[in-house]
Amino acid sequence: MFGLKPVPVVLATLAFWILGYVWYGVLFMDAWMAASGVTADQAGGFDVYMAGGILTTLLQVIGLAFVLKWRNVSGIGDAVKTALTLWLLFAFPFVMYAYLYLPAHDPTLLMIDGSHLLVGWLVSAIILAVMK
Repeated sequence: MFGLKPVPVVLATLAFWILGYVWYGVLFMDAWMAASGVTADQAGGFDVYMAGGILTTLLQVIGLAFVLKWRNVSGIGDAVKTALTLWLLFAFPFVMYAYLYLPAHDPTLLMIDGSHLLVGWLVSAIILAVMK
């Protein structure tokens, strides 16, 4: 798969996606729903949006795997530094768009979404580095 090992990519994707479930469905569910204005009825169910979430997660992991490969990252420390740098320069600025342009400008939502991507990218980078 594009010169990447499929098993680490799949495992990192699953770990990141499961983290999202725990993040939004358990740890920060009430705060996220309040900040985003989503009701419990609107938030439930496995549908096209959940499937889209898996695809979005897979694309992020593939991108991260490419960068780790191109940089010839060796070890967890280098993987964490790379993921942190990429998150700071790419993922968090994308999350900032919603904060800046949505009417609510809710800092709670910004922190929940941004920290989810940070932890997800770090977990994925560690899995990819360990299974290199």
